[in-house]
Amino acid sequence: MNCYETLFVVKPTLTEQEIASQVAKIKDILTREGAELITTDDMGMRRLAYAVEKQTRGYYTVLYYKAEGSKIAEIERNLKINEDIIKFLTVKYSTKKEIAQFDKMVASVNKNTKAPASKEAVAKEAVAEETVAQEA
Repeated sequence: MNCYETLFVVKPTLTEQEIASQVAKIKDILTREGAELITTDDMGMRRLAYAVEKQTRGYYTVLYYKAEGSKIAEIERNLKINEDIIKFLTVKYSTKKEIAQFDKMVASVNKNTKAPASKEAVAKEAVAEETVAQEA
């Protein structure tokens, strides 16, 4: 299995729920094709470098995953026929140096998007903050 990164831009005219459903739809296509989704980077609404389909802004999402090379054509076909996706780009990481960079980007995304803390972790953090406040 090879490492891939797919960036796609969703139309800015959609609501937050519609954008989330489009991202979920692409993730479902990946899992249906047997890809192993590693992480997702929702970059949010950004300005495009040039107008695409009369749009100057778009919602950017990057998916990092591992898949067989033969599955990429089907994934890209689904991106092409989706009317709400205005642009996409898939990059393959194959050399050791590129794979090291891929792992570094995945780690960076995972570090920046922390998972929501559990209730126990929040409670422990609150107790620790109270203890520090009482000592001061």
